[in-house]
Amino acid sequence: MIKGLIFDLDGTTINTLGDIHYSFNEALRHFGYPEKSLDEVRMGVGRGFRALVSALVPQDTTDEKKEEVSQFYKNVYRENYYKTSVPYPDMVELIKDLQAKGIKMAVNSNKSDEFTKQLISRNYPDIDFVVVYGAREGVPHKPDPASALETAELMGLKPEEIAYVGDSDVDMKTGKNAGMKTIGCLWGYRDEQLLKESGADYIVSEPKEIELYL
Repeated sequence: MIKGLIFDLDGTTINTLGDIHYSFNEALRHFGYPEKSLDEVRMGVGRGFRALVSALVPQDTTDEKKEEVSQFYKNVYRENYYKTSVPYPDMVELIKDLQAKGIKMAVNSNKSDEFTKQLISRNYPDIDFVVVYGAREGVPHKPDPASALETAELMGLKPEEIAYVGDSDVDMKTGKNAGMKTIGCLWGYRDEQLLKESGADYIVSEPKEIELYL
């Protein structure tokens, strides 16, 4: 029986793509690199700032320059992360309903811990998440299960009593690596085929369907 849910952030609980796309292109323009389309940025989201930069700057870019771009992008994003980012339709209602039913919930993202906490606080102020974790120094990024397993301990639940909810292959692999059930969301940044190939136990096309698997 599922007693707890761990949610991803980008593409799952909040649509952050517009602010990421704007901020990333600001960084590319600053360094004289070609801008990227919304779809190109969408496919790069999910593994953290540096991974996004590495995936989309020219292949011959040095590691030192990638770090410069990453830091500039992060600074631009700090001024813009909340401008257009909002919860997906019906997500707030779902999470309020789950909270009323006593389901333990947490957030686990590869976005920096700073922005993860701020976005959740802004968009879900009435929700008592057990913990909200973004990327932290000394903790491996997803799909490593370290943060998910730490979250399970804080929930007081066994991994098999938790479902990991996300929109990407990274999320499905994280859940599997942690020994949890996985729920793939079709409203995010990846497609159904990739979610299934990555080990999704269940696929949902709208938030309320998550309750079917509890």
